[in-house]
Amino acid sequence: MGYRVAEGVRNRDSFFVENVVRKRQTFHISEMTERLDSFMNAVQALGLHPNDTLFYSLNNTPYDENVDIEFFLPVKETYVESDEFIFSSYFEMNNMILTTVDNNYETLTEVAYARLLWTLEANNKEIKTPFYHILPTDGSGQVIVFLGYAY
Repeated sequence: MGYRVAEGVRNRDSFFVENVVRKRQTFHISEMTERLDSFMNAVQALGLHPNDTLFYSLNNTPYDENVDIEFFLPVKETYVESDEFIFSSYFEMNNMILTTVDNNYETLTEVAYARLLWTLEANNKEIKTPFYHILPTDGSGQVIVFLGYAY
């Protein structure tokens, strides 16, 4: 039996970025835009220079609409000292699957999660990471959702 994937799901060997500032916080989902703007404003206030696309992890199942989110942003600086952020010289994930959510993000994200989870279950793979979301920078409205699995 071959490897099976849900509609729109693709495999990817790895995802990696260098020189990443990150911040983890818990808040009500309705505050997402405000928290994201605050994160980006804090990056700018420190004089940091984004070098790639912002992404975040969803580290819980938000049954009560409170989310545990960690924002990540690759920057040009090779070292950052800050009380507000954690700096990592490297972020890497191997053995991952992904899908793209177009436009109606709030509704279609749940569909994307279901497709990713179905693909892992259909292939007897175990989830090893939270869901990650790469936000669009090109105005397309497409969000890439991915997660890592045990190989």
